[in-house]
Amino acid sequence: MRNMKRVGAAVLAGSMVVAGSAMAQTTGTDYSSILSGLDTSTAITAIVGAGVIVAGVGFAKWATKKVARFFG
Repeated sequence: MRNMKRVGAAVLAGSMVVAGSAMAQTTGTDYSSILSGLDTSTAITAIVGAGVIVAGVGFAKWATKKVARFFG
């Protein structure tokens, strides 16, 4: 009985490997559409947005000090 379990597990594993390699050969991986959604305006908007976030922290500190000096 133990031997039959081992043989059954080996056959199952072998069939899964064969099926997996067959699927990999027929379908393949299609990377052709990765860059199709990327537009230059999207990239520029992202860069400008990141710059605004980085500069916003410094501007907020500067503005806070300016207002505090005005009232202080």
